[in-house]
Amino acid sequence: MAWLFERTIELAAWVAFALGIVCLADAGYLLVQWVKLWQSGDAQPELLGQAGYAAASFVASALALGALACIDRYVFDLPEPPPTK
Repeated sequence: MAWLFERTIELAAWVAFALGIVCLADAGYLLVQWVKLWQSGDAQPELLGQAGYAAASFVASALALGALACIDRYVFDLPEPPPTK
């Protein structure tokens, strides 16, 4: 059962990693689109808000990835203590 839990944690970490990449790309794309509209004189604050929301989602997925990495490290990957005599 511990093996299945460890694989589930690792799968969740990979999903958080992929989601973070998608959110980062989305935030960058929306920010570039806002800058283009701003330079043409037709700035839309909703687009900047959506870029901020995507950036916040990236930060949240990075924090989730870090938490899952800590769980994996400190629950499953710690070395066994030496046997006492």
